[in-house]
Amino acid sequence: MEFLEMNANQIAAGSAVKHKGEIERVVLPNGIVLLMAENHTLPMISMSAMVRFGSRYEAEEQAGLATLLGDMLDEGTPTRTAQEIALATEEVGARLSSFGGYSHSGVGLVCLTEDFPGLLALATEMLTQSTLPEDRFTMRRERVLAQLKSREDEPRAVAADAFAELIYGTHPAHRPSLGYPHTVAGLTRDQLVAAYQRFFVPNNSIFAVVGDFSRRELQAQIEAAFANWQPDPAFSLPEVPTVERQTEPREKIIFKEKEQIQVYLGHLGIQRSNPDFYPLLVMDTILGSSPGMTSRIPRILRDEQGLAYTTFSSITSSAGIDPGRFTAYIGTSPANREKAIRGLRAEIERITTEPVSQEELDIAKSYLTGSFVFNFETNAQVAGFLVEAEVFHLGFDYLETYPEFIRQVTVDDVTRVARQYLDPVNLTTVIVGPVKE
Repeated sequence: MEFLEMNANQIAAGSAVKHKGEIERVVLPNGIVLLMAENHTLPMISMSAMVRFGSRYEAEEQAGLATLLGDMLDEGTPTRTAQEIALATEEVGARLSSFGGYSHSGVGLVCLTEDFPGLLALATEMLTQSTLPEDRFTMRRERVLAQLKSREDEPRAVAADAFAELIYGTHPAHRPSLGYPHTVAGLTRDQLVAAYQRFFVPNNSIFAVVGDFSRRELQAQIEAAFANWQPDPAFSLPEVPTVERQTEPREKIIFKEKEQIQVYLGHLGIQRSNPDFYPLLVMDTILGSSPGMTSRIPRILRDEQGLAYTTFSSITSSAGIDPGRFTAYIGTSPANREKAIRGLRAEIERITTEPVSQEELDIAKSYLTGSFVFNFETNAQVAGFLVEAEVFHLGFDYLETYPEFIRQVTVDDVTRVARQYLDPVNLTTVIVGPVKE
């Protein structure tokens, strides 16, 4: 592990992929979309192998299934037990992990170039032949139930879950990715196996590989490793209902015997494909999403008025396949409840009614263009970006086009999108802490 951390820092010295010509997209005969970017700075390879399956596609009564399935991919294959998988990666200082999320599940691998062939074989088994052993399933399910129990005592998590429930109604995004205690308790290994067999098919997969390799040789390796993974010609993703933004204020208060109150304000947000994403990103930076003194909400409510240690707002950070959330958050003392909420509401309304200053705009744009490169310091970060670029059609020249998208944003753009996408009147408000309705 120390080896990997050391080299991650070395990678940060300037090895990110910079030119669109260095990225190649191919579709393998069985349907896998393979994205490749060579980077020979260090003898290392990162692979992100994603399958389109997450809590977005699970049934309401099986909430938590996708997360549990994704976490269990490394619990056993035909050739290795969970302990042997862990040992095989640890002994060469590699990192091989699996996960399940909202829209994707999969496997991530970071290793030395010389260890890639052996670990690719192991990753292949995890994606195509994971045995999901019954005893490990029982253990993992109990662990999730313990996490859910612990989560009930975390006011911020309780507030975030309640906020999502009010924003999304019956849409799948209303559910916590871990599921609910009663749904997780009812999950069976057979349900995980059924989802694994249905969704884990090559023509539902995107692989991104970045690092020290020859593209032709790597493609041949991937094709050979997954040659027996047969596509499902009839595969299609389940339909997901649309969701509409609220047209009236909503409020929920949950009593918790804690020192602070957790406040979430907001409403339904935007999809990542929204053409106004970049003006909204600049608006976010001015209103509440950047660290330091750049954003109004942290500067005014936290630094000037001393109402909170943490406060922020954003509409772009949760944008995805489905609309995310516009969220304004503050954790504060019960005595400051009204003042804090009034302050959040005032700043949300102000940016919809008063043009931002040219100085605020310039600082926000400089921050966004200047900090952008830090999202691509490691091969793993670039691999994650390639998948995102594929899913959201960002273009593989995004590293070059992004700064220009930001530079084109004007004061009028920020005012327009603030008025169009923020609704200071019809907000959902969730408060969790030592308060009563």
